[in-house]
Amino acid sequence: MKWVAFPEGGFEVRGLAWFDENAPELWRLPGRAATLVREPVWNLARYPAGGRIRFRSSTTALDIRTVNTEFYTRTNMSAIGTRGLDVYVDGQYWNSVCARDTGEQEQIFFEGAEGEEKEITIYLPLYHEMQVLALGIDEEADVETPVSFERDRPVVFYGSSVAQGAGACRSGMTYEAILGRMLNLDFVDLGFGGNGRAEPEMVELISGMEACCFVFDLGKSYGHQPASVYTRMLEAVREAHPNVPLVCMTPIFSTREFFDQKYREISLHTRQVVIEAVGERHCAGDDGVYLVDGLDLLGAEDADGFGEGVHPTDYGFRLIAERLAPMVRRVLDHSKKSYPNG
Repeated sequence: MKWVAFPEGGFEVRGLAWFDENAPELWRLPGRAATLVREPVWNLARYPAGGRIRFRSSTTALDIRTVNTEFYTRTNMSAIGTRGLDVYVDGQYWNSVCARDTGEQEQIFFEGAEGEEKEITIYLPLYHEMQVLALGIDEEADVETPVSFERDRPVVFYGSSVAQGAGACRSGMTYEAILGRMLNLDFVDLGFGGNGRAEPEMVELISGMEACCFVFDLGKSYGHQPASVYTRMLEAVREAHPNVPLVCMTPIFSTREFFDQKYREISLHTRQVVIEAVGERHCAGDDGVYLVDGLDLLGAEDADGFGEGVHPTDYGFRLIAERLAPMVRRVLDHSKKSYPNG
C-alpha cells in the first residue's frame, strides 16, 4: 500500500464550495466568513456535511488517515451518523469508518476487492470537524479522474437541520446525497441546524456561488420572521443569477405537530411565509421560482419516517429525495431548454 497525500494527490473534492480557499480545512463556508456570520452558523460550517472526495482507481484496498478536531454528539444520531465517513463504490454503499478519538488516526474502508476500475466516493461527516491527510491505495494503483456529473455546476441547498442531515444514520443518507446519486448531480449542502434564517450575510455568500439550481429548505428555523425577509433573499439571489431556477420548499411535517400547539403554529407560519414570498416573485414576473409543498415530501401520513418527532430517519430522507427528484429534474430540464447558455 502507498499513501497518497490529500488534497494534492489528484483527488476531486465536491460539495465544499470554498475548498480551494480553505484547504486543508474542510469547512463549508470560507474562512473569512468566521467574523461575518453569526457564531452558531460558523460553528456548524466547520462540519463538512455534503462534502465528498471522489476519484477513480483499480485499488483493491482503501485506507484513510485523518486528524480529528472535536466531537459533537446529537441525541438523535449515532456516532457514525455524526462523525462517520461513508465510502460508495460505483454508486453502491460499501462501508463506513468513524472517528474514535481526537488526533491522528488511520482506518480501513475496505480490502480484498477486485482489481477492476472503480468509481469511489467518500462522504465526509455531518457533525464533525476534521482534516484528511492521505488516502491509502494499492502500490500499483493510480488516482484517476472520476466520471462527470450531468451538470457542470452543483445544486446548492440552503436551510436548517433537515437540510444538514440531522437524523441520518450515515453521511451518505441525507436527502441531498440520495438525490445526487439518483440524478447524477453534484450538490452543496449549506444546511445549518436551527439557523436557516436568510440573514443578509448568508444571502450574500450564497448569491456569490455558482449553481445550476438553488433549493431553499429553511424549515422551522426561519422562526417568526415576516415574509419580507424570505422575499429579500429570493430577490438578491435572482439579481445575481438571472437564469438559475430557485426552488422553495415549505417545511416538512413533524410528528411534534400532533401535540405541540406552539410548534404547530410556527410550522404554519413558516409555510405561509414561503407561499407568500414565492407568490410575490410570480407577481413580479419571475417564472423561474418554484414552490414545493414540504407536506408532499414528508407529511403526517409518513409519521414512521421520523426519528424523534422533528427530524427524518434514513427512511424519511429517502422519501424526501424520491419525491423531490421529479421536480428537480423538470426544473433543470426546463432551465436547460430556456437558457441553454445560462
